[in-house]
Amino acid sequence: MAEKREQADKAVKELNKKMCGFTPATLEHIRHHNPDLAVLIKDMDKIVVEDGALDRKTKRLIALACVSVRMCEDCIYPQAKVAKNYGATKAEILEALQVAVLTGGVPTWSVAKKGITKLFEEWDEDTSTCAKK
Repeated sequence: MAEKREQADKAVKELNKKMCGFTPATLEHIRHHNPDLAVLIKDMDKIVVEDGALDRKTKRLIALACVSVRMCEDCIYPQAKVAKNYGATKAEILEALQVAVLTGGVPTWSVAKKGITKLFEEWDEDTSTCAKK
């Protein structure tokens, strides 16, 4: 079990670095309670933490719209925070949510409002970004 915890710790630490020093609370919880899943998430998340045909900022904005439509309130802040860390502007984040409202209805905005408010309130204090890395 100690080896699995070490692998999970390493996986979450790597994701934290790729997300510009941010680790979502849910990922920390998974690391602690389900180390194997934390390692699997790190392996799967390569698609959104690295540039490909789409840059990672665009992928995070898509993910933000998806979690909004999926009605995952706890997912909004982490997706928006990492999108911001990847260089997304407030306008881009809001437009991603507008797409979510178009496809998922106004309740998606209700789901997103707390996470977006939290991010926007801390926006000016948090100058971290790794958009160019």
